[in-house]
Amino acid sequence: MNTRLLTAYTAFALCTGPSALAWENVLQDPGFEGYRLDPKGCYVLAENDPWKEITMGKASVVFDAGRWTAPADMLRERPLGFSPGTTGFDGMGPEQNKGRIILDQYVTRPDLFTGAEQYYEAWIWLAGSGNDDDNGPDRKDEVGGWEILFFDNADPSTWQESKAIEHHAVTKDFFGERNTFVQVSGFGIMPAGAKGFRMRVWASTWASASQPSKYNTEVAIDNAHFAVLGAPNMLMNGNFEMDVREGELKGWTQPAAWPFPRSGMKPRDIVNACGENFDHGTYRPFYGARWTYGYTTYLDGWPRDAFTFGQSVKYDLPPGTPLTLMFNWIQNIADGGKANQLRIVGSYVELVVEYLKGNERLGADGFRVDWPVPRGPGAVGRYDQNADTAYNPRFHLQPPKGTDRVGLHVNFVVNMPYRDGFAHITSAIDDFWLGPADKSQR
Repeated sequence: MNTRLLTAYTAFALCTGPSALAWENVLQDPGFEGYRLDPKGCYVLAENDPWKEITMGKASVVFDAGRWTAPADMLRERPLGFSPGTTGFDGMGPEQNKGRIILDQYVTRPDLFTGAEQYYEAWIWLAGSGNDDDNGPDRKDEVGGWEILFFDNADPSTWQESKAIEHHAVTKDFFGERNTFVQVSGFGIMPAGAKGFRMRVWASTWASASQPSKYNTEVAIDNAHFAVLGAPNMLMNGNFEMDVREGELKGWTQPAAWPFPRSGMKPRDIVNACGENFDHGTYRPFYGARWTYGYTTYLDGWPRDAFTFGQSVKYDLPPGTPLTLMFNWIQNIADGGKANQLRIVGSYVELVVEYLKGNERLGADGFRVDWPVPRGPGAVGRYDQNADTAYNPRFHLQPPKGTDRVGLHVNFVVNMPYRDGFAHITSAIDDFWLGPADKSQR
């Protein structure tokens, strides 16, 4: 990034989470305020609460993380109240803590399912203590996320996982500072024929592949969200599916008009990241479809370079309408045991958003997005690098008065100097979205 040019026009910012503005959240009690202490000193939900603890999530909320540090964007959603947290493992009994929060909610609102193609946004805020220092085979953990099962009828009593139309899920190992919240977000298309869905939110202090054990890891969740996006994507060909040839980037300018320092690479179509093909549905809501652009060291070598692209779109919304910018990004290592390479090398993404009035630049915002790996001196787990998962960075934009066009410039940076012992890395980006952040001014 040419920081001199950037500083002249913008306040440069790191990726810290999604927009605090959002479309209407259809979930009930998204802040989990239904928890109460019972006479035994245990946190319990009322019988009629919209959230239901299930399986190993029963009786596993053992502390309130409401005093942990919440980002400003999270606090704008709602003041932090009760934040269910868990730690340790006491046993598998019905009233014993199992070190895992698992909550389900069923949604059957008829007005949500119109039959037309609809995009949704979803997230959960995940907190961790930063105590996952297991650098061997994954046992202790600080991990969480959400999953949605869509069904073709509105009767939850008939819903079985095997009969779901589609399964969407986002999982992240905690990647924030100690005792803070980070957002685990995603967006996608609601499947045709859906009449209802089950949303599950969860967090765990031990890895799925291990035997439960009492570790010192701690996790918490708050502010669950699901909303239908009530406006179309302002970008042309944001998901690259209009392309006929590899790297065509219809609707985009390549290289980007912004003078990024490197732009010698060409976008390569990436069909998988050392795992299932993207178009098999394994990573939904990230889908990949025909074109997902990135690089792989297996074919492209170990360069320090980038490819850039951009486009300018009309801003014909009511003045002051805030925008959300987001995209999907996936990385993986050919050798899973070397996933900690992603702390050192791989790719990162730089974004510059220009606000224009005719040919006059009124201002700009800049963002550098780094891969979400665990932070802190103790969080050095070899396997906890979010490899082979889709990451959905989100940004809130506030166009200044007079803006009539918005320009987006993307720099996909490959930082891959080779060292002995490195395994091959594959990285790709897709699904750029720019649109109103909510319906407040539409």
